[in-house]
Amino acid sequence: FLDRRNAFFFQIGPAGSLGDGLITKNGGSFNKPWDGIWYGQAQVVEQGWMAELALPFKTLTFRPGLDTWGFNVNRWIKRKNETARWAGARRDVRFFNISEAGRITGIEGIRQGIGLDLVPFFVGDWENDSLEGERHVFGDFGLDAFYRLTSNLTASVTVNTDFAETEVDARQVNLTRFPLFFPERRDFFLENPGLFEFADGSTDALPFFSRRIGLVQGSEVPIQAGAKITGRVGKYNLGFLDVQTGDARIEGAGEVEGDNFFVGRVSRNVGEQSTLGAIVTRGNPGGPEDNLLYGIDGNFNTTSFLGDKRLQAKAWFLQTDSESSDPLVDVSDDDLAYGAQVLYPNDIWRWGLRFFEIQENFNPALGFLPRSDVRSYSGELTYRPRISDTIRQLEFQAELDVVTGTDGDLQTAVFEFQPFGVYWQREDELRLELEAIHEELIEDFEIADGVVIPVGEYDFARARLEFESALRRPTSLSLDVDVGEFFDGHRSSVQAEVSWRPSSLFNTSLEYQWNDVSLPGGDFTTGLSRARFDFAFNPELSWQNFIQWDSLSDSIGINSRWRWIPVAGREVFLVFNQTLDEDDGSLRTRFQGVSFKVSYTFRF
Repeated sequence: FLDRRNAFFFQIGPAGSLGDGLITKNGGSFNKPWDGIWYGQAQVVEQGWMAELALPFKTLTFRPGLDTWGFNVNRWIKRKNETARWAGARRDVRFFNISEAGRITGIEGIRQGIGLDLVPFFVGDWENDSLEGERHVFGDFGLDAFYRLTSNLTASVTVNTDFAETEVDARQVNLTRFPLFFPERRDFFLENPGLFEFADGSTDALPFFSRRIGLVQGSEVPIQAGAKITGRVGKYNLGFLDVQTGDARIEGAGEVEGDNFFVGRVSRNVGEQSTLGAIVTRGNPGGPEDNLLYGIDGNFNTTSFLGDKRLQAKAWFLQTDSESSDPLVDVSDDDLAYGAQVLYPNDIWRWGLRFFEIQENFNPALGFLPRSDVRSYSGELTYRPRISDTIRQLEFQAELDVVTGTDGDLQTAVFEFQPFGVYWQREDELRLELEAIHEELIEDFEIADGVVIPVGEYDFARARLEFESALRRPTSLSLDVDVGEFFDGHRSSVQAEVSWRPSSLFNTSLEYQWNDVSLPGGDFTTGLSRARFDFAFNPELSWQNFIQWDSLSDSIGINSRWRWIPVAGREVFLVFNQTLDEDDGSLRTRFQGVSFKVSYTFRF
């Protein structure tokens, strides 16, 4: 569109590996899971390596009649920790800062056909629930359809949607009082998600979080149909989503009735890199009560501050209109959330200031809200000087976060100081961080079964040492050691990951997280293990294996996925899932499932 904000991203490696994504908001958002139809091959030759990419115009959206496009090329040379860039090669500018891309001209005679993609698919499932003593075999058909209303506006429809090929979530251990965030992995919601982002996705009150639709307590609720319109009209960026779910019975939640959910997002390009926008959501996956959210935001970006520096600023405002499940509780007031931020994200100096308030009855039912009835103030300052050919940069950082209630009473204060950080030219990293924390609990906090931290004020200090070795080596290591006081006790934590990449055909990683917590209310430990074994027989055929264990559930989860792409736009998945529990010192299968999915894209 030559709007200096948004771009398609394509990548290729010398062994022929392919990747793609969508860059929006001048690099503020990167949607790596986007999966377009295109072609690429690479070959290693005596002089080095070469690659050729073919990008069908049916895959791209663009402004009709535009013969000049923004364009950039970047090569990552890992063995030298070096990048070579065609345009915008400055340390204060990232490759994803689209405003600094170059231009190519003479693009004429572009045709998209009628702009219709039909993607029928078939899914077959076999499930064995050992706890219930039940086995099921079933299959079904579905359809995804994409139609370009114009060359830069796409309508998408999904019927009988299935996510059998989606990778399972990585397990997490929660030692906080607030809910954990899990990223979206389902393809339908990953198509143009940047158009739905509010305030560049940087608020602590996300007005729209797509995992609220079709998932309840981690279990799937069937999506009967969904429709989406995304794209651009002139200077306006548009995103509209409507989804209808079906009834389901969820363990721990009982009967969940089907519902309809709507999200609308519009933003307008202002100046060279800035936007003004609005959002509205309707629907409540948590109950029968109605919920409506609406808000506005402004995002200012420039790469010419003080001549050639980057500066970002944003402000946002949200309000919800909710019904209460308790008729005696009034939630018609104190339902606002708003905030502002300014960020100077440059190479040597980086600083930022942020403020937001989230009132008591603000309830984004289709969003994500870790904490309400709070005001937050934060500031950060980072200095990263370049000193030699051996040490690429040193890093010194200070950050202060203060959270109060909306009544002004202090709840949390965290001061983090990094007295030492070093980034070697060979790409290894080492950091030492010190934390001073003040917490005021207004209610008892049960951090583990039977272990309660009582109401009160707590001051404690912690230290963390982080090391990461360069990924360019066949074997790499990351290690994070965190020790010190924890409320009125102590906590020691270790997180370690070893990765081994012996060739382009195979890579593996082993990760372990351990917490040892000692409190007056009781002692406990937690453990979490993850292992990945991934095979890429060629760019079209891969086999991914993900194994997890955690001490809280004391179960092992296995996810194994075969993916075959005989031709771009045609995919075959074979997915195996298994859950194992410990039973009297031995492992017992709790659940097994096999899913087969095949899809075929017809382009017109």
